[in-house]
Order: sequence, then C-alpha cells, then structure tokens
Amino acid sequence: MNLKKLTVEIIGTIAGAFIMAIGISLFLLPNQLSSGGISGVATITYYLLKMPMGTMILAINIPLFIIAFYKIGKIFFIKSMLGTVSLSLFIDLLDKLEPLTQDRFLACIYGGIIMGFRHSNYFKS
Repeated sequence: MNLKKLTVEIIGTIAGAFIMAIGISLFLLPNQLSSGGISGVATITYYLLKMPMGTMILAINIPLFIIAFYKIGKIFFIKSMLGTVSLSLFIDLLDKLEPLTQDRFLACIYGGIIMGFRHSNYFKS
C-alpha cells in the first residue's frame, strides 16, 4: 500500500468518525435516541450506568479487536482501532457541548442525515 493512499484512508477515517460523533453527540444522545450496533449498546449504558459513551464504545470493542487482530489481519486491526478510538474521543469531547435541538423528531432526522453522510462515498476507506 502506498503512502498517499494510506494517508487518504487515515484522513477519511478520522473525518468520518468526527462526522458520526457530531450526529451522535449533538443530536441523538441528548434526545435519548440510539443508533444501531455497538454505539446503540453504548447509548443504553450511558443512560443506565452514567458512563461516558466513548469509553463504553472502546470497552465493548476490545474483544472484537482481539478477534480481528488474529482472524482478519494487522492492517484491518489498525484501521479499526483508529476509527473506533477517534469516534470515542470525539463523542466524549462533543458530549460537553449543548445539543443543537431539543426536538426528538428533528434530532432523529438531522442525526440520521449526518450519520448517513458519513457512510456516503466521500469517506469510504
């Protein structure tokens, strides 16, 4: 893999994590809405146990990282770690900001659009 491609992938991963954290921290989380997957489980623990969501995302992903390292390979492991750690840090940092709306319906729409943009072709790595 050449350096230019790797750099673009790293920047895309970090930018995508930041965009996803905006959708979660500024729209979904403060309005008690949950995304799917590990983030959804972390949202539930955020409200039940009052643990920071980013910390829970990292904790839940540890077993998955160990499996990925042995089964899928080192490159995938490193990219996954970068994305997950970035997302966790951004969520915990942005969680301290005021939510952009208190309307649950609008938060669902805006958060979904922002998180959907992250999954668009602009940030594929």
